[in-house]
Amino acid sequence: MKLIYLLKLQNYAKKHSNAAKSISVWKTIAEKATWKKSSDILLSFPTAKTITGDRARFKINGNNYRLIVEVDYDDETIEIRFIGTHSEYDVIDATTV
Repeated sequence: MKLIYLLKLQNYAKKHSNAAKSISVWKTIAEKATWKKSSDILLSFPTAKTITGDRARFKINGNNYRLIVEVDYDDETIEIRFIGTHSEYDVIDATTV
C-alpha cells in the first residue's frame, strides 16, 4: 500500500519519541500490506477498528496515541487523516477528520 501524508506521521514521531517505534512498525506493516477490503486490515492489525467511510483507527504505543487512516482499496493507498493522543482523539469525529 502507498502511504499519503507520511510526513504527518514522521513529524509526529519526532515530537513524540515514545511513539516513534510503534509508528515505524505500523508504517512497515501497512506499506507491505495489500488490503482489498476492511476486514483485511484486521488481519494485519487485530486491535484496529474499522470505521465507516473506508476508515480505520489504530492504537499506537499501547493506546496512548490514536491513528486514523482512510483506505482506497482500489488504488491501494492509505491516507493519514489524524494522529494524536487518546484525549485528542476523544474530541474529534473519526468519520470526518
